Amino acid sequence: MKYLILLLYALLIIGCCSHKYITIPLSAPPEIYKPNSINTQKDLINEYKKSIMKITQWQNWYNIQVNTNYFLFKFHRYCTLLV
Repeated sequence: MKYLILLLYALLIIGCCSHKYITIPLSAPPEIYKPNSINTQKDLINEYKKSIMKITQWQNWYNIQVNTNYFLFKFHRYCTLLV
């Protein structure tokens, strides 16, 4: 009986320690946002819109790479608290 328990324990330890990791290369991230010169209020608003779109692209790229929905989850969690 002792040998059976010892054998099962050894199989459990060996089975839990033998992980095989698969590395998958990441896709290319979006381009870095470089703001243009801002001279008027309209230029400021346009650059703000472009920066928000670029942040959204980065968030989407990140979500795809790590297979998560972190940013959407945080947004919905915050919105449900306001309701």
